[in-house]
Amino acid sequence: MRIKKILNNNAVLVADKGKDFIWIGTGLGFKKRPGDEADSNKVEKTFVLNQEKSMSRFSELLQNISAEYASVADDIIHYAKGKIQYDLSDTIYISLTDHISNLVGLMKEGLHIPNQLTWEIKKFYPIEYAVGIHALSLIQEKIHIQPEDYEAGNIALHFINAQIIKSDEQVENIQKLTEKIRDIVTIIRIHNKMEIDENTIAFDRFVTHLRFFFKRSNSVVNDAGNPLLVHVVEKYPDAYETAKLIGDYLKITLYDNELLYLTLHIQKLIEK
Repeated sequence: MRIKKILNNNAVLVADKGKDFIWIGTGLGFKKRPGDEADSNKVEKTFVLNQEKSMSRFSELLQNISAEYASVADDIIHYAKGKIQYDLSDTIYISLTDHISNLVGLMKEGLHIPNQLTWEIKKFYPIEYAVGIHALSLIQEKIHIQPEDYEAGNIALHFINAQIIKSDEQVENIQKLTEKIRDIVTIIRIHNKMEIDENTIAFDRFVTHLRFFFKRSNSVVNDAGNPLLVHVVEKYPDAYETAKLIGDYLKITLYDNELLYLTLHIQKLIEK
């Protein structure tokens, strides 16, 4: 197949009969140009995402991170599909790859932000949590980092969030969630006097975070006193003030960890 786009030295976008594929393999994109023939002997992973938007997002993500993270995410997803009982959206490839990349970055900086809902996730989503535990061993084996145990819950949430909606009740809940997210985006836009590009990885991350937050909003605990928040408030005051406005809109108390995460996501949108 001929190369349509170079994503990085180890990942390329190829096309065949009008269908796009992402190939991952050592050196696949090295010293190559669009139009060159891709070396199929180097292919280690092939990704075919059904939705054009998902393929575009995944391609964009791979231009900025190591292809190794996508490969590990694929191994985790392959394992998960043999355990869980529902269909997964293509977005799992994007969100999980992005999560692994962010996890590596945080660990390199020495930052550890525990998941306060680990117990609840383990209790109510035991299969997804077990997938998360297996994922930690794969990450340790292939990327040579050792995540904290609470990361199993974070990974489990990605699978819970990627479940394809089928029932009327689920559709109704999604509609309500969509309205809340639309209102929150409006708050960010008006408070910061800016337009928000919804066709970015940063926006996808933000929406994913909000979905996680709404799932766990009834179980949030008071975690006041996070020293990282003090640093973030000083560095990103506008994003922090916006986060507090979102708390006012939702009529809930945002404790330190949630304010920290929300502020960082908002800052990414502001920067874009």
